[in-house]
Amino acid sequence: MKKKRTEENEEFVEQNPYEVDKLSKIPTGLILTFIKFWAAMAAIFFILIGGVDLGLNFSVQAADAYAEMARTVVSIVLVSLLLAAILNYAVKHFAHLMHNRRNNAKKWIIINQKGFLAFLEYLVYTFICVIILFLIIAVMGKYKLVPAILQNGGIGIEPFSAGAIYLLIDGTFLLIKNSVIRLFKVIRYNKLIKEN
Repeated sequence: MKKKRTEENEEFVEQNPYEVDKLSKIPTGLILTFIKFWAAMAAIFFILIGGVDLGLNFSVQAADAYAEMARTVVSIVLVSLLLAAILNYAVKHFAHLMHNRRNNAKKWIIINQKGFLAFLEYLVYTFICVIILFLIIAVMGKYKLVPAILQNGGIGIEPFSAGAIYLLIDGTFLLIKNSVIRLFKVIRYNKLIKEN
């Protein structure tokens, strides 16, 4: 801890270096959740709506059902690829920078490995999440559950709603992962107690 000297009374006041910045009081889970929300919105926007011209035109219905299915598969693969790259090369490294003894930031990311294998695991994970996301949006579109998703020029998806739905999917998988890890820790602890 540094001692800060005040000029008024020449006293030394203890100052915690981790509480200098007001942003340091924001919980890690909230920061990482917002970044993942932004990543999902960016992947949807840049691939499907307008950031990159990939020749995918969602405002016109495809004449053939197979062409529509192929366009959906291409969309899922491209969104999954971009989302996996953002999560693996940006969000995961940011979480590792925030991780310390008093703050377990690694519990907020799904895959904690390094290297190209981690990117492939993220690709499989995001592929599953994006398939679930597209199914949820299709059900919402069919039954007109969320008007915000429907009023966007025929694309059937908009970034804000897609990011919120992705957060629900990712949060469910994180809850399952952390519960399984906690269960294994309890089992291992009970096994050590019985051995001693």
